[in-house]
Amino acid sequence: MTGPESRLLLVGARVIWHADTKDAGTVTERDWAGVTVRWDNRAQQTILHNDMAMVTKA
Repeated sequence: MTGPESRLLLVGARVIWHADTKDAGTVTERDWAGVTVRWDNRAQQTILHNDMAMVTKA
């Protein structure tokens, strides 16, 4: 996902890490700098928009 694509994510959107459907999460917050994802199998993480290259919309 590119930075501009990341900026279009809405709270509640489901995402996956590196095309691994077993490593999914939900966007819980978004702002001008990035998004916060609550991963199903690990801790919550804030990721800057331009660092979302390994994330895909589910």
